[in-house]
Amino acid sequence: MIDDTDQQLSRQSKRIASVGMRCRQQRILSTLPYTKVNFWNRCVESYPLRKDLVAYILGLLRRAPKYDMILLTGGERADLFYLAIAGLLPWIHTPHVVADAHWQKAQGAAYVLQRAVFFLGRRLTAQVQPHSDEEVDIYHHIYGIPRSALKAVPWSSTLIGHDVSNSRPDEEGNFMLTGGKSFRDYDVLFGAFKEFELRLEVGIPDSPDTRKLIEKWRAASNVHFFTNWSNDQFIRKMAGCRAFLMPIAPGLTRSTADQSIVNAMYFGKIVIATNSISSRIYIRHGVNGFLVPEKSVEAWKHAIREVLSLPTDVLVLIGRRAAYDARVHFNENLRLVRTLEAALNVLQERGGIDAAPKS
Repeated sequence: MIDDTDQQLSRQSKRIASVGMRCRQQRILSTLPYTKVNFWNRCVESYPLRKDLVAYILGLLRRAPKYDMILLTGGERADLFYLAIAGLLPWIHTPHVVADAHWQKAQGAAYVLQRAVFFLGRRLTAQVQPHSDEEVDIYHHIYGIPRSALKAVPWSSTLIGHDVSNSRPDEEGNFMLTGGKSFRDYDVLFGAFKEFELRLEVGIPDSPDTRKLIEKWRAASNVHFFTNWSNDQFIRKMAGCRAFLMPIAPGLTRSTADQSIVNAMYFGKIVIATNSISSRIYIRHGVNGFLVPEKSVEAWKHAIREVLSLPTDVLVLIGRRAAYDARVHFNENLRLVRTLEAALNVLQERGGIDAAPKS
């Protein structure tokens, strides 16, 4: 399995070329921020997000009728508001695909607004791409999106454009790493980590909530917070850590932390993560990483102890499996190919794949 990396990547290169040929027949406008990937730039015309959101939405509305397909970013509220408005305009008929859909169910009036957005945009929504097969049923029940319009496309590493050439195993430090802000269950992790002498480094953006968290855990002498790391600094820390820990908030209706999990796997790191919608996509417990139950301090203690006690050859094998999965099954090029293939298949089913490109 681990020795066929080159063969697998060669097959993916052929798949990229095939998708590129199909894209040449279409005019595709994309708001997805993947311009650092060369083949993506050959397949789509990018329309980047602007600070002036009104101008951004108006620009999309003007452009939409000129394209065969629009790819929207599921994590951008501006894109979803645009979709709701466009759905009300009878002169716009272009199919829209919402990629990278990761939505937590809101409460009260905010949930009504969520439902309204998808209801208003339903006429134009050809497909919604969440990360996990589990989210297909979840988004169907919560938001009323037809199952036939939902297609899971797992996330990937996001290391294209970053220098990862100096991430050698002999540079490993005697610390564990965690980080990020959205939907994290840090209290459970920190509560478990108190009993270990090992250093835990936490990369987290500065905010009022972050400062409260730091104050709350000030007495935990082995937990060290860093609020000013750049992405490159965090990636270098990830490449050098002993293990990567991802505590995920319980009860989610969406994926979260996918990027951090797969990036750590790319470096062959032992990843311990809360058993959640996203982590279950990438981690096979005891095979390429470890999963712990939600809200369990004792389970985190047990998992960390287990990792610390594993023989070196077992740790190496698990790390090799993690790296293989991240680099072969969940690499960035493959994710973008899957995104485009799924979108083009929908367009083909609608009879638009052989239509003459719009002028």
